[in-house]
Amino acid sequence: MSGSDSISASYNALACPLEKGETLHLLLDEHDLLDSGWRPMRRGETLLLPLRLGVVPEQFEVLENLSFEVIFSQEEFEKAEPSNNPHAALQRGIERWLHVNFASEELGALISQRPHKWERLGDLIVLPEQAFASSEWAKLLNQCSETQLESLWRCVTEALSGGRLARQHSIAKDTFRSSQTELLLGDNGWVEFLDHGVRFGFDATQVMFSSGNNTERRRIGNISMNGEVVVDAYAGVGYYALHMAHRSQAMLVHAFEMNPHSIEGLQWAIEANGLKDKIIVHQGDNQQLLPLIYGQADRCHLGLLPSTERVWGHAIQCLKPSGGWLHIHMNVQEKDIENWKEETLEELRNLAEAHERNWSIESQHLEKVKWFSPRVRHVVLDVYCQSRDA
Repeated sequence: MSGSDSISASYNALACPLEKGETLHLLLDEHDLLDSGWRPMRRGETLLLPLRLGVVPEQFEVLENLSFEVIFSQEEFEKAEPSNNPHAALQRGIERWLHVNFASEELGALISQRPHKWERLGDLIVLPEQAFASSEWAKLLNQCSETQLESLWRCVTEALSGGRLARQHSIAKDTFRSSQTELLLGDNGWVEFLDHGVRFGFDATQVMFSSGNNTERRRIGNISMNGEVVVDAYAGVGYYALHMAHRSQAMLVHAFEMNPHSIEGLQWAIEANGLKDKIIVHQGDNQQLLPLIYGQADRCHLGLLPSTERVWGHAIQCLKPSGGWLHIHMNVQEKDIENWKEETLEELRNLAEAHERNWSIESQHLEKVKWFSPRVRHVVLDVYCQSRDA
């Protein structure tokens, strides 16, 4: 990345090689840095992408590990077509709603504080927790009648081409880490959709589903597991278990989950994807249930955030005596990733020795899935364990 460490407000564009344009466009859009109200522009073999105003320098940390150079610049862009731009449609809709219901109010700040990102689960649009939650919006919405509120939520839903609307809230601090997603428009939170050819179904007001892990679900599903027995220690609604059984062609997946709402979705998806003979669901505390699979698995997937360390010992013992694979998810400070990797490998070696496994344990790959928060990465460490006695 070139340019000052402190991103000047005069910069409104990011330039990259044309062949890297799609990669950069997706990254900027995912991290709410792209201003889709303007049309990207080609200049020779360079693509120029418009940046959203108001972003802070820390947000550009997502560009630090790109494999190609990007350059900040100042450009004049053409307006994007409103019909193809949900951000513009949302702004127009909110402006109309505000002028109809609160014509005398100061509206500029409210319009600028509209949502700039959202998730789509089937026909359900899920807004982030901060959407319409600023002090200005909170004050205004407290004055609204139920009819006015419903008209706002309908306006937002229609602008984003959805059928229902919800807003995320912090994960509940209960045993199940339950979703507290609030349904704003619609009768229920059940959603059904395709994810890389795999059918999912669950109640989004009861369980979490991170669309931001899309690349990791694709990656895991692209790994051949033909003939393997796999343990998914934190299956949820089948985020990874379904992909491993369906796309990776695992022979059998042992899916461990304790949240009954997640299991409802997982069981639905097992039936919908024709995987009844390939996934066994173990309902309950994996600390108690994982010993049932000791010595049987070729691969263990450990997908809970922020950490899965509490089951590393179980995972070691679930693998066959000859060894196998571990996929370890973790939230790690960007500056600490290499140290964390080496410390994790050392801890796994100690656990293997404690459980009388004479193994060579090495890292085969470290995947940086996404930014979890400023300076904190969601990473996955692929570890291969191999018996020295073979």
